[in-house]
Amino acid sequence: MGLREPNYVSQATRDHTMQSINSILVGVDLTHADRLVASDLNEQTAEAVERAIWVARMFNAKLEFFAAIDLSAHTKHLIQEDKDHLHKNVTDEANAVMQTLIEQAKAQGVDSSSKVALGPPWREIILEVIKNNHDMVLVGTRPHGFTGRLFGGTVMNLFRQCPCPVYAVKVDDEPDVPEIVVASDMSEVSTDILNFIVNAAQVADMKIHLVHAIDTRLDERLKGLGINEQTLKKCSEDILEEVKNELNEQLAQTDFRTLSFGVQVHVLEGSPEVAIPEFIAENKVNLLAMGTLARSGLSGFFIGNTAERMLEKVDCSVLTFKPADFVSPVVPE
Repeated sequence: MGLREPNYVSQATRDHTMQSINSILVGVDLTHADRLVASDLNEQTAEAVERAIWVARMFNAKLEFFAAIDLSAHTKHLIQEDKDHLHKNVTDEANAVMQTLIEQAKAQGVDSSSKVALGPPWREIILEVIKNNHDMVLVGTRPHGFTGRLFGGTVMNLFRQCPCPVYAVKVDDEPDVPEIVVASDMSEVSTDILNFIVNAAQVADMKIHLVHAIDTRLDERLKGLGINEQTLKKCSEDILEEVKNELNEQLAQTDFRTLSFGVQVHVLEGSPEVAIPEFIAENKVNLLAMGTLARSGLSGFFIGNTAERMLEKVDCSVLTFKPADFVSPVVPE
């Protein structure tokens, strides 16, 4: 989503469209270069903070800036040796940085709080979400220069196991009107995602693409069984038409007609983990909204590890959702 000022809408409209997003946890990475706690945020975290404030203004939500410091075994030993002094120094430095973020949010009319914890960031974030019933987590992505995936271990674990929506923000130049892809499988989860994005577009203009991908490799296998090409072509056309009709039926359950740019429907041919990232790259998409499948075994959006394979190839911000009845496997020790 872009960083332009949200469109003006009445408070009643804002409350109706965004009533499910009241509290957002912002993951703050305080490490920078070789420093355990840095006063200057890295580029990715600074972008995430700015985006979080923008989103909070759009949703009329409160923020919790949350930093989890994952200490090495050596550092933990040093803290145990001089617990009062070193522990106080680390947490005091971290809290000082977090206070500047609270002031930054306040200057833009957003209420916020902060907390510092010790432990693996993904785990501590999830525990904090469960404890305080946050409605969304917003975090930065990997720094530019990492080879391969945009999303590191912390973000991937949040995608898999965090019970609320996770918004992973990529540092990028945002257009005046961002391009948003909603990946759909016509399930209840994807209908909820589509409704969420359509409602958000009533507050801030977006160009929405509703996308579904069909793996066409089945056609090749059927050819080997002696089915003629004309029959396969007709079958393929019928399937594509049926899927497009289902997407349009899903779209009809939203208020998309009220949007400035409407919603475009696309049926892509190919496996989702290939076709959707290609569509995103070709159309310079800024945000992918999708469901995910939890490792714990509860089916969410894609079957198997399709979602993770797709995320390995995506080069844009991502907003992930899980089914309403998802229960995180993360529990306090």
